[in-house]
Amino acid sequence: MMSEGMVYSDPLRLVHLSRHSELLTSNIRQCMMNNDSQTNRRSKSIFTIFPYVFAIVCFTAAQAWGNWPQFRGPERDGIAAAGPKLLSSWPDDGPSQLWVYDQLGEGYSSAAITDDGIYVTGMEGETGFLYALDHNGQLKWKTAYGPEWERSYRGSRTTPTVHNGKLYLMSGHGLAACFDAESGDKIWSVDTDQTFGARNIRWGITESPLVLEDKVIFSPGGPEAGIVALHPETGETVWVCEDVKDRSGYCSPILVEHEGRRIIAQLMATTFVGIDADTGELLWRKERQRTPAHNIQAVSPVFSDGLFYITSGYGGERGVMLRLDITDDSATVTPVWRDSELDCQHGGVILYNGFIYGASDRNNRNHWVCLNLRTGDVAGKIRGVGKGSVSFADGMLYTLSERGQMGLVRAEPENFEMVSSFQVPSGGSGPHWAHPSIANGRLYIRHASSLFVYDLTPR
Repeated sequence: MMSEGMVYSDPLRLVHLSRHSELLTSNIRQCMMNNDSQTNRRSKSIFTIFPYVFAIVCFTAAQAWGNWPQFRGPERDGIAAAGPKLLSSWPDDGPSQLWVYDQLGEGYSSAAITDDGIYVTGMEGETGFLYALDHNGQLKWKTAYGPEWERSYRGSRTTPTVHNGKLYLMSGHGLAACFDAESGDKIWSVDTDQTFGARNIRWGITESPLVLEDKVIFSPGGPEAGIVALHPETGETVWVCEDVKDRSGYCSPILVEHEGRRIIAQLMATTFVGIDADTGELLWRKERQRTPAHNIQAVSPVFSDGLFYITSGYGGERGVMLRLDITDDSATVTPVWRDSELDCQHGGVILYNGFIYGASDRNNRNHWVCLNLRTGDVAGKIRGVGKGSVSFADGMLYTLSERGQMGLVRAEPENFEMVSSFQVPSGGSGPHWAHPSIANGRLYIRHASSLFVYDLTPR
């Protein structure tokens, strides 16, 4: 396989080999069948097979780099797919910048990345647009999807979710929509205000859809339709969870599979809810204590081995670890410990190797905190780049401050420190709130109307 010393100048070029994998396998099989016991024939067969073996090895290595097809990555936990080694430190001016695209419009959407392109949303005038770029930073197409959030912190919020050749989004005004990823053509849309009585919130609906094989999950926060599932092909309603009874809380849901049960876990304005992914049945509705400030719970839950960690910002005892217990006909969550250390506002947290990493809002103002998942004890604390958002790849935290400083931090409680940093250029006005995306050995940072792309591979 790929050793640490092997570096591909552009790993994305290898991905197209997937289209030929069946042919390669067939050729190898045929070569082996044609081989006989003669030494010279065996040698010829080996040399015949070698190019195909090499191609398959390259294809496997390319697969290992992984994509970032939705908000917070492949598993919605902020963690990039495993792959070859990335840079363990950066030059003073940061990793090599590959390109910039500077016509995205206003917004806080992160980039979603697949083999076929890069997808992001933005607002031009008062209209939201979905943009598709190629891997050289050229615009493939852009499609208007309707009015976007023109009030406080104007701009798009939703990161598109890419699934089976389609793109799904949720506008700041509650429009759920699906588009063809190749052409940008709209396939369907649902106004969740009209259909489900969605109640908009002070800073606009802020959600990136959760897509399962047979449904797409949205959180309109209507009085009788807190969370809904729509059919991914048609937009028709699959189920409605009527018992949530809470407004949207600026959060994107996650899917948990535990002890044979699939559960959608979501933070609403003031509650933490769990819903059976197949039926829409409400499994639990837990009031948050203390009540979230401003009804904001913008940090997606993280989950590991039967344990949830949830938190919110603005000071106070905001963090809690809960144990998930499942029986034949129910699922419940029980608090195990609480913390007042990691009051993360909306930059996300990373759960890795039994520790939780994130930026404190006010309790440890602008510091990065490492907590022990089992106990809640503080295992490390650093200033770093200051409060911001975080993603993870190859044992390192990629921490982006609200002022645009990107820091590389070791995700090791006993060696928790920032090893490198650089200043991301400005893409316009406003804070750096879009979470970093990491895919195929590249780092994608969106600020205002610009997307900056950096090479993370060793040279």
